[in-house]
Amino acid sequence: MEDHGKATQAAVRERNLTTALQLVLAGNGTATRAGIARRTGLTSATVSSLLAGLIADGLVIEGQLAESTGGKRATTLRVAAENHVLLALIVQPGLVRGAVLDLLGRELATVAQRPATPGSLEDVRAVVRKLVGATTARIVAVGVQVPGIADGPLIRESVQLGWTDVDLARELSGIVDAPIHLINDADAEAIAESTASDDPGADDFGASQLFVSLSTGVGAAVILDGEVVTGASHRAGEIGHVPVLFGPDAPVCACGNRGCLEEVVSVTSLLGLPHGTDLEALDLAALAATPESRQRIADGARVLARALLLVGAALDVPTIVLGGAAPKLGPEFIGHLRAEAARHPVKAAMPLGFRYARVAQEQPYRGAAQHALRSTLGVTWAA
Repeated sequence: MEDHGKATQAAVRERNLTTALQLVLAGNGTATRAGIARRTGLTSATVSSLLAGLIADGLVIEGQLAESTGGKRATTLRVAAENHVLLALIVQPGLVRGAVLDLLGRELATVAQRPATPGSLEDVRAVVRKLVGATTARIVAVGVQVPGIADGPLIRESVQLGWTDVDLARELSGIVDAPIHLINDADAEAIAESTASDDPGADDFGASQLFVSLSTGVGAAVILDGEVVTGASHRAGEIGHVPVLFGPDAPVCACGNRGCLEEVVSVTSLLGLPHGTDLEALDLAALAATPESRQRIADGARVLARALLLVGAALDVPTIVLGGAAPKLGPEFIGHLRAEAARHPVKAAMPLGFRYARVAQEQPYRGAAQHALRSTLGVTWAA
């Protein structure tokens, strides 16, 4: 009974530490001990003890004196962003890239490497080595974004990379001394979009939406009541290899089946590009403007809209956000989606809205870094 009581006390303290750190992070240099005590309802002594621990760990440092409110001026607190960093990687068939970010999400250094063969683990290791060498700060955590099914330290399956049950955390553990957290690429993009949203309405992190990432593959992330849904086997949103075209003339997918959604509506397919193409190296807007691509885009949009009508109705989400390389296809593609959805309204379901993601193009590493930050320290940039 005594051990149980100690465990409960430790859990409460850990939760309070996380809350205090979150308030310091959200305060952006304006948080004070008294303010945290007011926000949490904890005693001044408890808050001082919690912050003493965070300061001793080097995560929080004291700043300037706050504005006077009539009494003694309080000392402000801020996250020691310059002393602690996150590493974020994005692994794609044609490009492995990464960044060093501080605890406020600011990019400090970036590295990119084009692999000789898709899914080369040595290229992933090489990028991590370069990132480690690019910082002298303490590395708090590593977030790795991959096109595939992430389950703890394992990539259960990635058709695009040719990986099955790859223990990526073990592959990288000898290179960097920090927790390694894997995340599916669509989930990472959805987190980035929601935690950086400047619209506090229907599209914020508390909303329910379906995020669909179109690049060299197709993936989706389901956000319900502000949380990314992983599913019973971490496969929620794996819609890329669901057949949508049938018969002997349906295109053969890289997974071996015919007519998969990925083979029809991935950006590589819409633009007639080979599998594994490095989309970052191409002018996708120019390619999308050719007559051949415009026809494929129109046909693919019709197929995608019909598939998403079913998913949207099943989940009861009001918005579908399109990310990955999809925004580079321009207004014509999303216009086709909206028109097709309007032609086939689903009775008793909410009208389905479509919009392009706003964040991933400018802050591509934010999702993987946020996942690593939350998994390791329990805090988020969205709060």
